[in-house]
Amino acid sequence: MRCANMNYLSRQRFDEISRLRFDGNLSVAIERCHDAISAYPEDNFFYKVLGDLYFQEKNYVAAPQAYLEHLKRLSKKPEHFKAFARFYKQFASEAPGDLCVHFREKIIKAIEDGEIASGIHQLLMETFGDAFVINDHLKTILCKSDSDRHLVEIKRFIETASADEVRSVIFYQIHQENYCANTKTREYLISVAEKKALYSEAQQLVGKIIAKQESPNPTLIRSLLRMSRKQRDYHFAEQLLTIDERLVEKSDFNIQYELVYYFDSTGNSELLGKTLKRMRNSAESSIPIARTLYNFYLTFDRFEDAQLLSEHIQKLIDRKHVEKKRDQQQDRSEEQLESEQIVWQRVKDLVSEKEHNRQMLALKDLLKGFSHELGQPITNIRYKIQLQQLRIKRGIGTMDEIQDLFDTILAQTERIGIMLDRFRPIVSGKSIQESFSVNDCVKQVFADLSDRLSQCGITYSFRETSQISLFGDRIQFSQVFYNLVLNSMQAIFSNGKITVSISTVRNTIQILFSDNGPGISEENRKKIFEPFFSTKDPTSGDGGEGLGLFVVWNILKMYKGTIQLNHKFKNGAQFIIRIPIKEENHEPSSNN
Repeated sequence: MRCANMNYLSRQRFDEISRLRFDGNLSVAIERCHDAISAYPEDNFFYKVLGDLYFQEKNYVAAPQAYLEHLKRLSKKPEHFKAFARFYKQFASEAPGDLCVHFREKIIKAIEDGEIASGIHQLLMETFGDAFVINDHLKTILCKSDSDRHLVEIKRFIETASADEVRSVIFYQIHQENYCANTKTREYLISVAEKKALYSEAQQLVGKIIAKQESPNPTLIRSLLRMSRKQRDYHFAEQLLTIDERLVEKSDFNIQYELVYYFDSTGNSELLGKTLKRMRNSAESSIPIARTLYNFYLTFDRFEDAQLLSEHIQKLIDRKHVEKKRDQQQDRSEEQLESEQIVWQRVKDLVSEKEHNRQMLALKDLLKGFSHELGQPITNIRYKIQLQQLRIKRGIGTMDEIQDLFDTILAQTERIGIMLDRFRPIVSGKSIQESFSVNDCVKQVFADLSDRLSQCGITYSFRETSQISLFGDRIQFSQVFYNLVLNSMQAIFSNGKITVSISTVRNTIQILFSDNGPGISEENRKKIFEPFFSTKDPTSGDGGEGLGLFVVWNILKMYKGTIQLNHKFKNGAQFIIRIPIKEENHEPSSNN
C-alpha cells in the first residue's frame, strides 16, 4: 500500500512539473523537481526530468550533472539508457566543446570509481565507441583494428579476451564511420560474432563491407544467408541483396546451399527447384556435394531424383576407387565392398540425423505449445479466484458469483483433461502387446463411429486385398484411425465420403486414407503434423487442440512407419501410411 501511495504522489509531482514546464515557468519547475529528488533520492526518473529542464534553459553546467546522476541510477533500469544516449548526442552537438569534454571525463571517473554499473558501461562503449573505454590495452586494440596490418595481433587479443571486450571491438567497427583499409579484419570479426551468436552485430558488419563493394564477396553473401537462416529471419539479407534467379545462376554451391533454405522459407518453389537443378551440375564430379544434394532431395520428397542421384554417387565412388587402384594397385573387389558400406552407412547417418532433428524440433514445439495451452485455462482459473477473493474481502461477493466461479473452474479443468487425453495414446505406459489384425482395427473404428458418421451425412468404404497383422498395442494403433476419421468429420460439411484401402507393396503395408472434404491448403501442408497446429477454435470442445495428427505421427513412428499427405490428390485430402513388414512389427516366434 505504501508503494502504491508513493507512486501516486510521485505521479502528482510529475504532473505538476509538466504543467509548469508547459506554461514556461521553468524556474519553479526546477524547484519542484529538486523537491521530488529529495523525496525519492534513488529514483532516476526525476534526475532525467531535471536534466531536460536545465538543458531547456541552456544551462550546460547543471544539465549534464543531473543526467550523470540519472546515469548512476540506471543499473536496475538499463532500458532507460536510450534517453541518456539521446541527451548525450544532443548535448555534444549544442554545448561548448570544453563542457562536452568535461562531461565525458566526469562519466569516465564515475566508471572508474564503480558508481556506474558494468552493464551500463558496456552500453556506453557499444553506443559511443572508444570514447568511454578505460582499458588502455583495449583502446590500443580498437585503434589497430582500423588496419589489416595488425590482424595477427587482433586475433591474438580476441582469443584471450573477455566476452565484453570482444563485443567492444565489434561495436567499435560497427560505429566506425570513416573508411578503413581493414576488410580482412572486419571479415574475421564477422566470423567471431557469428560463433558467439551475435548475429545482429555480424550482419551490421557485413552490411558495412558490402556497401563499399561493387560485387559482394561470395563468402560474405554465404555468411549473411547462413546467419539469417539461424535466426529464421531474412529481412536484413533482403535489404542488402537482390535474391533472384541471377543470384542462383552466378553463385557457387555454398551460396546455393543457403538459397535452398531461403526459397523454402519464402515458399518460392520455382526458384527452389531451379537452385536444386543448378546444384546438380556441381554434384556431377563431387561426392560430398552429391551427398548433400541427395539429402535435400529426401527433404523435399523428390524421391525419383534421389534414386537417380544415389546411382550417380555409386558411379563416382566406383570411379574414385578405380583411380585409387591404378595408383596403389589394391584389390578392386575389396575396395568396392568397402566403398559401398561407407556410402550406405553415410546415407543411413544422414537419414538418422534428419529424423533426430525432426523429433527434437517436434519435442520443442510440443513443450512450447503444451505450456501455452495449459497456461490459458490456468490463467482463467487464477483470474477468477483472485477476483472473487477481492469481492469477498470487500463484502460484496454473492453465492451466484461463487457458483459461477465453480462453473468456470470445472469448465477449465475439463478443458485440461481433454487435452491430456489427447496425449495419452503416445505417453501411456500401460499397454497390451499382442498380434492383431490391421483390417479388423479399421472396421472396428468405423463400427464405433457409424452413428456419428450417419448423423453428419458421411458414408465410408473399406477396401482390403489381404489380411494384414501387426504386433503391438491394438487399442493404441486403433487411435490412428479414430483421429483420422474424426479429423475428416470436422472438415466435411455434407455429402461426405471416407475411403480406406489396405495393401502390401514390396514388403511394406500401404494404407490410403481419403476423404472428399475441402482438402488442406498449401500454406498449411507443412504444419499439419506439428503439435498444437489447428485451423479450428481450441475452446470449441470439438477437437481443435491441434494434437490429432501429431499423435498419429508418433504412434506410427513406434512401428517404424510414416504418414504423408498426397499433394497430387485433388478431390479432398489423402494420407499415405507406410509401415515396413519387419520382424519387430510381428509377434516374436516361440523360440524366443
